[in-house]
Amino acid sequence: MIGIDFAGKVAVVTGAGGGIGRAVSLALARAGAKLSVIDLKPEPGEETVRLIRQQGGEARFICADVSSSDGVENYVRETVAAYGRIDVLMNNAGWEGVIKPITEYPDDVFDKV
Repeated sequence: MIGIDFAGKVAVVTGAGGGIGRAVSLALARAGAKLSVIDLKPEPGEETVRLIRQQGGEARFICADVSSSDGVENYVRETVAAYGRIDVLMNNAGWEGVIKPITEYPDDVFDKV
């Protein structure tokens, strides 16, 4: 459990549909934060929201590709419209891509990672 009081704070967690992102989202909600749960896949993102609400928290799901500037701008805009601000940003989403030396990565793959 998080030892800090997040009551009244607004948190955005990317990659919140599972694993670390879901665990952080649930912990922030238990600590009092309102959440925007961001994930590329609707089903796991909505499940995180359901779990947060089940424990008495407040959350909304926003489907977004965090490798896209438009996707990021959208979830920021939607969060601010819903909650008025963002206090906490957990940039958890990621994509590993292929494993190879950095000098062999094409620019488009590097940008996505």
